[in-house]
Amino acid sequence: MSTNFKTLLRRLARYRLFTALNVLGLAIGIAACWVIYTLVSYEFSFEKDLPQRDRTYRLVTGFIFDEKESYNGGVSAPMYQGIREQVRGIDRVVPVFGKWMNTAKVERAGAEPLIVEEPKFTVEVDTNYFAMVPYKWLAGDVQSAFNTPSNVVLTESRARSYFGSIDPQQYIGKTIIYNDTLPKRVAGIVKDIEWSTEFKAQEFYPMQSKVYELGAWTNTNGSDKVYLQLSPDADTAKVLAHITAVATKKWNEFEQEKKPTWSMKRWFELLPIKESHFSTYIKEYDTRKASKTVLYGLMALGGFLLILACINYINLSTALVPQRSKEIGVRKVLGSGRLALIRQVFSETMVTVVLAIILAFLLTKLAFLLLKDIIPEGTVEYSNPWGLVLFLAPLLLLVTILSGWYPAWLIAKVQPVSIMRGQAMSSTGNSRQVLRKVLIIFQFVIAQVFIIGALIMGSQLSYTMKKDMGFDKEAVLLVDVPWKILRNEKFETKHFTLAEELKKEAGISAVSLGTKPMSSGYSSSMYEYRGEDAGKEPIKRQVFRKSVDTSYISLYKMQLLAGRNLHASDTTREFVINETAVNAFGFQSPQDALGKFIGQENQKYPIVGVVKDFHMLDFHTTIDPVALMANKDNLNSINIKLNTTDPAKWQETIKRIEKKWAALYPPGTFAYKFYDQELEAMYKEERNFSMLINLATVIAIVISCLGLFGLAIITSFQRTKEIGIRKVLGASVSGIVRILSSDFIRLVLIALVIASPIAWWAMNKWLSDFAYRVQISWWMFAVTGLLAVIIALVTVGFHAVKAAVANPVKSLRNE
Repeated sequence: MSTNFKTLLRRLARYRLFTALNVLGLAIGIAACWVIYTLVSYEFSFEKDLPQRDRTYRLVTGFIFDEKESYNGGVSAPMYQGIREQVRGIDRVVPVFGKWMNTAKVERAGAEPLIVEEPKFTVEVDTNYFAMVPYKWLAGDVQSAFNTPSNVVLTESRARSYFGSIDPQQYIGKTIIYNDTLPKRVAGIVKDIEWSTEFKAQEFYPMQSKVYELGAWTNTNGSDKVYLQLSPDADTAKVLAHITAVATKKWNEFEQEKKPTWSMKRWFELLPIKESHFSTYIKEYDTRKASKTVLYGLMALGGFLLILACINYINLSTALVPQRSKEIGVRKVLGSGRLALIRQVFSETMVTVVLAIILAFLLTKLAFLLLKDIIPEGTVEYSNPWGLVLFLAPLLLLVTILSGWYPAWLIAKVQPVSIMRGQAMSSTGNSRQVLRKVLIIFQFVIAQVFIIGALIMGSQLSYTMKKDMGFDKEAVLLVDVPWKILRNEKFETKHFTLAEELKKEAGISAVSLGTKPMSSGYSSSMYEYRGEDAGKEPIKRQVFRKSVDTSYISLYKMQLLAGRNLHASDTTREFVINETAVNAFGFQSPQDALGKFIGQENQKYPIVGVVKDFHMLDFHTTIDPVALMANKDNLNSINIKLNTTDPAKWQETIKRIEKKWAALYPPGTFAYKFYDQELEAMYKEERNFSMLINLATVIAIVISCLGLFGLAIITSFQRTKEIGIRKVLGASVSGIVRILSSDFIRLVLIALVIASPIAWWAMNKWLSDFAYRVQISWWMFAVTGLLAVIIALVTVGFHAVKAAVANPVKSLRNE
């Protein structure tokens, strides 16, 4: 180890408090950047290894219902055939249709058969799929595997889950029985895709050509996806126009033949495959999307935290200059030039940054462990060694330059005589002090923006759970009857029996069968109301439907504004609608709506009651027209109202419910959840983002306090003689502390003035996604300012008190 390097380490060890604070501050900032870099690079890695990615598109469908735009990730099933036959400029049309299976059964020698309930990621494809997605075939080949509909192709991981770990060739020929009666022969094994992709399928069934009915061209199923690989010289606009023409032609044929009374506003879009992962406006089952806006926000967040860490290093390094005055003066007197001193500072900075990166590596591992529940699955496992090198190397250089330039310039600037007199800092002029204060203000601007953001996000999430939703969700237990049980003739009516039995149980105040009021899923239909004027066009509105029984309204304590509750019925015979539906169909009042008939052609029913509006979807969405109706076939959810709000008594009641269930249904099928927990789960994404903002707020505050700590040391050193004179003239300790602290409070308040409009703008943008939102109030900014002042006082208080109680004789001594 060279002498210079040993000397450098010795200097860092001598000022170990400052070194530790510098390393910690930089490590926190670098770790935050590291975590964000890993997360962002993972999200942007989707489909990067897909061949011909720039020419690959998904065909998606757009709709307009009630003047509201929505998108579906699927298309009408026959579309792929029409595109293949009639549209030019496309090299490959790839249908990927979800194929739902009830069970998959595998016989095992000397053991019970393996039965997998509802295997996930099962699709119907043809050979074009494997031409588009580059799977490696471990056994079998695409042609032989898809020459008969009785075959199935498995990924290596799925094959192991069914048959155990054996040689891939030994899987070939084995049989899987689907839905108890459908045998399929394993004809191929492919290696699992190792890169980030939306192609998650694990079982592939050969797609068979079929002739679709004309009505199939008007239906859209989100699980029926079509991918297109365009020719190199294809014009996407022309291709899309031809696809639209194919669909329009079929719709015209449907209109002429079926003469529907409804119309459809539908269009298609070519979604580039590289943008598919970010298409958050398309709601798709079992598919996680990422928001580019959020990712760019996280990148900005990481950049701000890194800049805060660099500013913190600058402030702490300049704070150390007075204590190093003799060392710097001696080096200058002995002939050290400006370049030598600058090299020394940059060398110290680089070593500090390297130590910080090592500590940041450990902090990153800890962060991923603590954040595993809120970061996307696959992020931690994502590996990109060269990308990490390209991230860390420039980061090392960037942080070294950003953190070292000012301390290096400052040390090189001052004169030896001033340094030896202990006037190192004063010799640099007031402009340098202003720069340090500007940096502190910048730090606290960022910190206070985060604090305000955290307060507003927390208020909004609390609002979503505490606002009156139009129904009572407290102490409501939900028990869904699995559809498999409902379809079994042996059990198809048992839930009615169970509901009646539960009504007799102690601890239960009410039981109702029906679709829960607020959920992420829904069913809707276009209903119309034709008034007394037969020649007038009917009013048509999209209405959300909920099947309920006669106990539903009372269990959820919904307010009946007019009319009565539904009468018991096995089928729909009447409606209870909400206030929004009253307005949507043009009725003058809830009473005016009573007795009017709404519905579809030849299926119109009277309105017998009107309930007060309640939230049916999350707070991002406005309240829409809703119709409650009786429909025995759709009553598969049991809503149980417990008669106490004391959680200690709930478990005893739940055990009795489970016992009742076990008397009617197969073992192991009972599952329950509290309604308020389900509602909280609907805001998982917002809650996770709020947690990240809270974490960033803590980091920003910690780093800002470290910077303030450095500035307090500088100020105490610069004003040593002033403090001594004030004490000699009779100033009290509290008075001196107040004088020293007032400067820092002023900086914090200036930061609040700058941060407030920035935070107001940013949080208004975030809140704009909510149809129902909190109002940004003055108290949020006042609380932030008060909190920042308290943090500043705590941070600088130690040095202020230390300076105030120092012996004035030592303060005034001139060496």
